[in-house]
This record gives sequence, C-alpha cells and structure tokens, in this order.
Amino acid sequence: MIQFSRLAICILIAAGLAFAQVPAKPQTSAPKPAPPAQKAAAKEPEEAEQIPPDMPGGLFPSVVARVNGRAVLGRDLEQRIQSELAPIGNPEWKNLKEDYQQELIAQSLGSLVAAELIYQKAVSMGLKATDAEVQAEFSKTAKSFASDAEMNIALANRGMDRPSLTRELGRSLTVARYVNDTIAKKITVTPTEVNEYYASHKSEFNHPEMIRTSHILIIVNEGATPERDKLALQRAEMLLARVKKGEDFAKLAKEYSMDNTASNGGDVGLTPKGALAPEYEAAAFALPVGGVSGVVRTQVGYHIIKVAEKKKAGISDLEEVRPALTGYLKSQRIDTELLRVVEGLRSSTKIVLLLKISGPLTFGGVTASSPRP
Repeated sequence: MIQFSRLAICILIAAGLAFAQVPAKPQTSAPKPAPPAQKAAAKEPEEAEQIPPDMPGGLFPSVVARVNGRAVLGRDLEQRIQSELAPIGNPEWKNLKEDYQQELIAQSLGSLVAAELIYQKAVSMGLKATDAEVQAEFSKTAKSFASDAEMNIALANRGMDRPSLTRELGRSLTVARYVNDTIAKKITVTPTEVNEYYASHKSEFNHPEMIRTSHILIIVNEGATPERDKLALQRAEMLLARVKKGEDFAKLAKEYSMDNTASNGGDVGLTPKGALAPEYEAAAFALPVGGVSGVVRTQVGYHIIKVAEKKKAGISDLEEVRPALTGYLKSQRIDTELLRVVEGLRSSTKIVLLLKISGPLTFGGVTASSPRP
C-alpha cells in the first residue's frame, strides 16, 4: 500500500476525511486550473457559496479566504487546527503563545487553500468522485456510530450535517484520486536506491523493544452517554467470547473493528515501546506471542488485543525494513512533487486571504511564496 507524506496527509485532512474513520488517501495539486477548471467551478456555484453561520464561540470569521472565488471556511480552519492540537492534549487556544497560534494558522490555512486548489484542478480533469463512491465512504463513516442519532450529534458538534459530510467526503475522494493518478502512480523507488539509503543511514534503523499487535476496536466517541459506553463494552465482551471459542481473530476484526486497521484484519503493525496508548501497551507487552488480552479500555474505546510478534532492541535488517523504507522514500518524492504542483497552482490562481496572519502560508512545514492577490 502506498504511503503518503505529511504534506499529502495534511491536504487530505483539509479536504474532508478528518471526520471519517477511514484510511487516509493521497492528494495533490497541479498547474493552474485552466478555463475548464473555471467551467467546473461555474457548474457548482451553490457548493462554493453555501456558507454556514458562524459557530458559537468560533475563533474565525465565516470565510477566511477565497480561491478562484470559492470560499475557504473559518469553521474548517478551526477544525484543522483542532486536529493539530489533539495529539498534545487539546490545549485551549487562549493559552497558546501568539507565535504558535500564527504558525498553526499559517499551516492549517495553507492546507485548506492547497486542498481547494487541488479539488478544482481534479474536477477540471474529470476526476470527481462518483455518487456511489461517496456513498460507500459515507457508509464506512456511519459504521463507527451506534445509531443515527449519535452520528447526528457528533456532526452537529462540528457544525456539520449529513449533506455537508457527504460533500466533504466527495471532495477528499476527488483529491485522493488526483494525487494517486497524477503523481503516486508515476513515482517508483528501485531496490538499489533502497539499499543505498539503508547503507548510508544505518543508525536510523536502531530500534527499541518492539511489538506487533492486532486489535478489535469498539469506538466510544467523546461525550458518549453511560448507556452508549455500556453497550460498547458489552459488544467488546461478546467479541472476546467469540475469540476465546476459537473464531478467527482477523476475520472478526475485519467485520467488527471500527478503525482503519479492520481492512487488514486488525493489524496495527510493528510499533516501538512507548508509541502506543499506555493501557494498550501495558496489556500487549504482558502477553506472550499469540496471546489475546481481555477487554482493554483506552481513550478511544474498547480493544481486544492479540500479540503476533515481539522484538528485542537492536538494528533492523534491511529486508525487515525494505517495504517500509520503500514506502518512505516514495512518500518523500510524492511530497516534493506535490509541493511543486501546489506552488504552480498558487502562482497562477487568484487567492484572496481574508484573515490577517503575520507570515506566509506554509504547506507541510514548507514556507510558500506569497499568493497572487
């Protein structure tokens, strides 16, 4: 499976898949949308101008930028920033230093602008996702909720509804197709290049103690009621009983697990000690290879964990890391090409920033030139 760089993932999240519990997909940009792009935009003026009201207590105005006249929403900027803050404990915006606030705005707004540029280009090339593809993605998202009501509440908490979620999923699938078809498919990494990188960066493959696990995850969304939590626990306990009776773990994970590892039979992969949630890790390292845990609670929900492999600290052999290293090198090349394409689009597109920021936009940590007014 193709791995994508931080830049590509940031753009994909900005395009709309942050809400869905689905595997991240590629995205990119390209030279300026030519007249066909403007035609495509003209076909869907209602999409660009469906401006929702300001969110109560929102940080930004309704519209923070326009790309070829199409709105970039303040609501989306706030959600993008929240996704960046989540891994560090969701600190309150008012408690962040001003320079860090500005950095987050520049990066997040840059991702949103890039996503809009890429989307417009993809539509102009006839790469827009079909209704059937969007509906399939919507169904995957809906499966992570216990009921329609719970999903509606979660959407409302993000200032969204079902039509707006459908729209965002369609945009992200379109962007993903563009990246995959126009960039990712054209980039190759040879075995010789992998060998050379490994030989000259051997110290990078020093690893601590590691463990490969699979899990079945029953998600408990933030703010879930005690009744919902209890139902999730009961469901996990029912699945654990089926595992203990000898049913195939991977098959159960594929059918019932609620995160993107489900498609791989729940395989979380080989992870270093310290990289997993503390409760998950403690349970996993306490098991023998082949062992299955009881129901383990973490912040995201209830897990049933199976240990497939344990590795002592040391240097990984080349053949062990070859698939991941090949993916890493490919992702770097995708990143380079993606940034080139984004810059090409920006240099020939009318971008109006409606939010004052202290510095230029950045994409994936790379500073971009000033947009053409």
